[in-house]
This record gives sequence, structure tokens and C-alpha cells, in this order.
Amino acid sequence: MALVLVACQVLLAAVFAVSAFTKLRSGAALRAFSSSLVMLPVRVRWSAAVVVAAAEAVVPVAMLFPALGLTMSGALLVCFSAGIAISIRRGTRASCRCFGASEVPLGPSHLVRNSLLLAVVVLGGASLAVPGDLTAAGLAIAAVAGLVGATLLIIFDDIADLFIERHGERV
Repeated sequence: MALVLVACQVLLAAVFAVSAFTKLRSGAALRAFSSSLVMLPVRVRWSAAVVVAAAEAVVPVAMLFPALGLTMSGALLVCFSAGIAISIRRGTRASCRCFGASEVPLGPSHLVRNSLLLAVVVLGGASLAVPGDLTAAGLAIAAVAGLVGATLLIIFDDIADLFIERHGERV
């Protein structure tokens, strides 16, 4: 199970690193993310954007301490899911700025992606308690598996677009 934990750590670290990078790569990117936080009052959007991007940037480092990294990931994902649910319930058409300059509005597919990421957090947490042997080959396979999973979750919007469409609008 130690290799499962490694795969979960790599997957979550990669997802949060990419998400943080897309927000922090420029002032314009961070401003765009801030303006997409329409579920929050205008006066707190900038501060919230800075805090979220900084927290996402810390997660990959926190993964060096698995319990801390998994806890941070889970807490952020629950907060993100609550924000998405609020946005959906209010009918706001906020763009998802999770991984860059997407114009795709927040919707149920984002909740599905976050649920999958939360499942990875739970699997990683369950793996903490089960000891296992680590070999170089096993670590390499676990790292590749984590990176493949991260890639699939990062492009989840594109994958969802292939399968989900209603009335000419992405759900």
C-alpha cells in the first residue's frame, strides 16, 4: 500500500502544482481567477484568490509529509466543491479557472472531478496506515501512475466535453 500512497501523493501534488502555476504565472492570470470568484462578495475576491493560489502552491511541498498534504488537499477540495455548488445553485456562470484561462462555466462535471480527487485523498489516507516495501521500480511505476492520473484529471473538462452536452451547452 505504500506505493498506492506514493501514487496518490504524486497525483495530488501535480494537480495542485499545475493549478497554482496557472493562477500565479502572471498578474493577469491571478486577476482573471479573482474575477471568476463570483460566488464571493467583490470586496474579498482578490484576497481569496491570493489565499487559494498560495494554498495550492503549498500542497506539493506538504505532500512530503503525507498526512499534512492529504489533509490540505482534502480541505481545499471540500472548499472548492462548496464554492462550485453555490455557483451552480445561484445560477451564476462563473468560468472555471482551475487550470488556466478556461471559459467553461462551473458545473456538475467540476463536482465530479473534485469528487474523484477527494477519492484519491481518501485512498491515500487509507494507505497511510498500511506499511509496505518500496523499491525503485515500484516507486517509478507509482510516480508514473500518479502523473497519468493527474493528467487525466487536469484535462477532465475536455474529456467531459466529449460525453456531456445538453441543449448545445456544456453541463
